[in-house]
Amino acid sequence: MYLTREQERMLNGEFGWVVAKAMSIIVKTGEALGATKLVEVAHAHVSGVSYSNILDPGLEFVRSLLLGGGRARVYTTVNPGCVDYSGLSELIDGSYAGKQAVIDDSLIKMGFKPVFTCIPYYHRPPAQGEFLAWGESSAVAVANSVFGASTNREGGPLALASALTGFTYYAGLHDPGNRVARVLVDVKDPRVRGNPGALGLWLGYRVREIPLVRGAGQGLADLKIMLAASAASGSHALVVLEGVTPRGFYSTDFVDRVEVEWDDVEEYTGVEPGGGSVLGYLGCPHLYPWEFLEVYRQVVKRGVLPRDRRLLITIPVEVFEKHYSEVLRLRRLGVDVAAGTCPVVSRLTRVFDHLVTNSGKAVFYLSKQLKANYYLTNTLGVIRAVYGERAG
Repeated sequence: MYLTREQERMLNGEFGWVVAKAMSIIVKTGEALGATKLVEVAHAHVSGVSYSNILDPGLEFVRSLLLGGGRARVYTTVNPGCVDYSGLSELIDGSYAGKQAVIDDSLIKMGFKPVFTCIPYYHRPPAQGEFLAWGESSAVAVANSVFGASTNREGGPLALASALTGFTYYAGLHDPGNRVARVLVDVKDPRVRGNPGALGLWLGYRVREIPLVRGAGQGLADLKIMLAASAASGSHALVVLEGVTPRGFYSTDFVDRVEVEWDDVEEYTGVEPGGGSVLGYLGCPHLYPWEFLEVYRQVVKRGVLPRDRRLLITIPVEVFEKHYSEVLRLRRLGVDVAAGTCPVVSRLTRVFDHLVTNSGKAVFYLSKQLKANYYLTNTLGVIRAVYGERAG
């Protein structure tokens, strides 16, 4: 692999052991993938920072980087932790607050932006064509598929290494020759388009090559739900979206064409809840302010939640701070709003019989973890279900 003089000095330890270790991770990964050079990144997004996932070994690793002089060399944001940063949630377990605070403090002192969200594009929308080093599979898919930026699906340590060096390897989706859509997926049935979480699960489970999806809609709220589900269930880092993904970002060489019918995706929707306790969940990925306010309006007009039914909403910390009064009103109606976290990277304080959500990603990770029956619908369907209305 060709390295510039600066990159060689980093690798040889002239910038300290932390930078040398980080550069070694990037170079070895790149060599294994056939990269011939490194490229500068404009934005790193670090995942794998929740204490409930990385525990003490991960905490000590992050702390050692700080004590070794590690500092962010590029704009770097941080994924959700395992605690509710609003301090108001009753459903998110706060047992690890002290441990999470050590991780967060270390990251902040290294110059990372403590946004604690899985939608870093809310804080800094990437520019078309710029190189990124992002962890968090759902964010990667949005960066590539919606914004036309360029990032591979990085694990937490590699995104962290890019943050500390400012570079990543030129391979994978950074190479235009690898951004080729080979399966044309046609979505004509409005019922399929109306359940983006189920469509995303179908894409992840059934399509192995990079797909070009025609007719999925163009609204970011639904697209990020669909992309998160396809990334969780099938590791898709790029789904070309007709009319959305910038044309110069990809090419096509179709080897298969398929039309998705409702019968194809219905198997992923689960069963609408009957009796028993119900947890409705919205916010995987986190909600934008306008999404949060639409949920707020739908809940307020319905009033207090029925007994043994809860609605959990997860949002970025900034959205909580901007809409503090709305959060308090939702709490009075029985709605739990958590900031900077989500159930995928934390623990819940209660057990429920049913999970109702619009998120295929949440279904993929939580249905087994919570040992609950699930029902996958759209946003309004979730709200209707927790109020005992027909969800459809």
